[in-house]
Amino acid sequence: MTIDNPGVPLKSDWKEMDMPSPKTTGRLFPIIGAVFLLLVSGLGGTCLAKWLRPPVAGEVAHTVGLSLPPALARWKKPDLTLILTGQQYGYLLPCGCSRPQVGGLERRYNYLSALREAGWPVTAVDLGDIAQKQGLGPLTNQQGLIKYRYSMQALKKMGYAAVSLGLSEAKLGLFKILGEYALNDPDPRVLVANLSNKETDFPEQVFETALVQPSGSPIRVGITAVVGPTISRKMKDPIAQFGSSRDALAKALKSFEKKTDLRVLLYQGAMGTVANDDSEPIAAAKAFPDFDIILCVCDEDEPPGEPLEVKQADGRLTRIIRIGHKGKYVGTMGVWKTPVGLEFKYHLQDLGEQWLTPTGGVPDHPVIDLMERYAKEVERGDLLGKTAQSTHPFSASVPDAQPTYVGSDKCKKCHEEAYKVWESSGHGHAWQTLADAKKPGLRHKDPECVLCHTVGFGYKSGFVDEVRTPKLKDVGCESCHGPGSEHLKSTSDETWHKLMNPWKAKEKETATENKTRLKRIDQFCQTCHDMENDVNWVDQGFAKKWPKIAHPTPLEKK
Repeated sequence: MTIDNPGVPLKSDWKEMDMPSPKTTGRLFPIIGAVFLLLVSGLGGTCLAKWLRPPVAGEVAHTVGLSLPPALARWKKPDLTLILTGQQYGYLLPCGCSRPQVGGLERRYNYLSALREAGWPVTAVDLGDIAQKQGLGPLTNQQGLIKYRYSMQALKKMGYAAVSLGLSEAKLGLFKILGEYALNDPDPRVLVANLSNKETDFPEQVFETALVQPSGSPIRVGITAVVGPTISRKMKDPIAQFGSSRDALAKALKSFEKKTDLRVLLYQGAMGTVANDDSEPIAAAKAFPDFDIILCVCDEDEPPGEPLEVKQADGRLTRIIRIGHKGKYVGTMGVWKTPVGLEFKYHLQDLGEQWLTPTGGVPDHPVIDLMERYAKEVERGDLLGKTAQSTHPFSASVPDAQPTYVGSDKCKKCHEEAYKVWESSGHGHAWQTLADAKKPGLRHKDPECVLCHTVGFGYKSGFVDEVRTPKLKDVGCESCHGPGSEHLKSTSDETWHKLMNPWKAKEKETATENKTRLKRIDQFCQTCHDMENDVNWVDQGFAKKWPKIAHPTPLEKK
């Protein structure tokens, strides 16, 4: 198999002169008996059995009791409902620190359940980038593999037929990622058709294609996936070897002949500028007109509401879909079989609070159960205690010093007024919100939650757990001002005054300087009050919340 040349321009992977003629590609290939017999005989006993293995049943057993959204309730019942997701980036559930938040595997399950409870035949595919890209803040990505495994288990519960792999999985290492799930469970099937060493290094873990026909549907679906040249070059995993995506797609389409009515491509490549002819997904659509649907990487958090339609020479359309980031949206493609071909309708569904599990549906809910098991595994593994502690940036500013965290009570004597403001604020009770959280519980044992609800977690001398470092629970003074031991030793030392309060107002501060200073404070607050955790921050959040915790010095009050 030819390996893509990293030095060749992107479009070279799809050069028309190197492509099979559209008349001899995919569903238009002539069926030659001898070739077919050769293919079958080459598969051999074991391989043939795997090729013909029954598809994922895709039947969700748990009944949630939610209705179709209004937009879909107006549709005629589809012959097939294809669910499209991707780029979850490890977001299992909304964190719950603010409302209304969007996304999460529980709500996705409920949405698919609503479709199935309405009698719609459903199958689902995921583009990949299911894994968490990196740890939060100073934390390492120690929860990445665990989250991936529970995500895959949830997708299996939802009846996913196939998923692919992206940069997030490669960053954790394909050997680790595949060993975490696919090595032990073939469903959903992992597809990367142009991973050239899949048979030798990842046997029975990565496949070229999947065939599925959901119960009650007359439509047979062929699914394949490739990693495009742009993204394959970014994958630094030394084990992963990628061949020509062009050759892999030609082979996949040939295998779909007479076996499929609908062909789906999971393309790990970004759209780029839509008008750009060098866009890899568009080029793939033009080179392989037999794909009906291409799901590709989305550069933006928020996806477009409609597919990009590429019109083929024979009048058919290939629909290119992007689905956004962090599991906030689900793409729903309704497909109807008619005497003249397939008809399509697309709906982009946000997973808002209307998809929360009704109270009666919580017991035995498979995804809620998975999330509880995830929380218990994090606690059982003592990931809090295993979190690596890095050096606080203060140490770089004053190399000879080793500042440590002392706790907010040590600040009270000299900063009594500021302490009162803090004690009565939400910051002063941040730990308890974790301890009281439900569905799932045990969030006070989860490093990624604890990070923004304690003092100094992830830094040397910072919070470790509620037993060993009880004085560092809650979002205390040092969460914003940094470790205070050196300031405590010498309260008049201007070096530490400046380090611990870089946002202090200057004497005779101008309106412009005030605006700049407050903007810097706003940016710092967003290390925890980001758009995922505090969805209301984007609506003048700082302006509304800062007055509740502001504790200016006498100079700043003037």
